[in-house]
Amino acid sequence: MKFVQYNLSGKVVGQYSCDLDQLKANPIGEKVRVTMDDGKISVGFWDSFLGQGKIQTAEISRYDLDEKTSKLRSLNSIVTFVPTSRIAKLEAILYSNPCWGTGPTNKFEFSKPVKTRSDFFRKWPRKNSTQSK
Repeated sequence: MKFVQYNLSGKVVGQYSCDLDQLKANPIGEKVRVTMDDGKISVGFWDSFLGQGKIQTAEISRYDLDEKTSKLRSLNSIVTFVPTSRIAKLEAILYSNPCWGTGPTNKFEFSKPVKTRSDFFRKWPRKNSTQSK
């Protein structure tokens, strides 16, 4: 199986071939595009934990979402079960889960990096290291 990992803007940050149980990075919760050996493609969020032996079936979930408005229709997930022995290629986007700040979508598409509030701690008052106690 070929594994490709992208950052949010679409740059490849990791790429190698291996068996699913030998992945260096578990894509749990990340947006994935799974290509099967017959060419069928499934897109969604990887919901199968790797690391406790070989799994036979992977779960890929999608939101019950109106893509035009980005509003959930229901709290139900749409789950696709994929036989792991038939996965030819697994692509994952780092930090693509909406809990990291990206917009909710079921599409495998790249976006701008999520803005963080890194300035907050830069302005934080610091203890002067030259002060005596």
